Amino acid sequence: MKIGKILLPFDGSAHSLNAANYALNLAQLYKAHVTIVTYYDEGNWELSGISDFLLEGIKTKRKKMAEELLHKADMIFMNQDVDYQLETVAAKPGDVLPNQAKSKEYDLIIMGSHGHSNIEGLFLGSVTHKVLNTIYCPVLIVP
Repeated sequence: MKIGKILLPFDGSAHSLNAANYALNLAQLYKAHVTIVTYYDEGNWELSGISDFLLEGIKTKRKKMAEELLHKADMIFMNQDVDYQLETVAAKPGDVLPNQAKSKEYDLIIMGSHGHSNIEGLFLGSVTHKVLNTIYCPVLIVP
């Protein structure tokens, strides 16, 4: 099995931190590139009557929070002799991550079994469950 590109969805939760450490170890072993991505919901505020100025402030704050989350992952991968990139995506992970999983761009997806969201699945987080139903490549679920 060739592992050249790993996708690591990251939300800063304990499970996500465990997944990041596992991804780091595999990336070192296989000399793989890791794309670490965090998602943030800009919200659907258009109909709420909030001014454009306030709306832009909300979006900017949410993006900044996502970038701060990625800083945790950056600290894990920094100076570890692993090729990686950090990405923030303005969308709900359950909406976008399954499409990334279907993109055939990655050899392996490593993700935590649960994230910061409410428990919506009985045994796995809802985003993890959605990815598992749309995959083409192996997914490693880390508790």
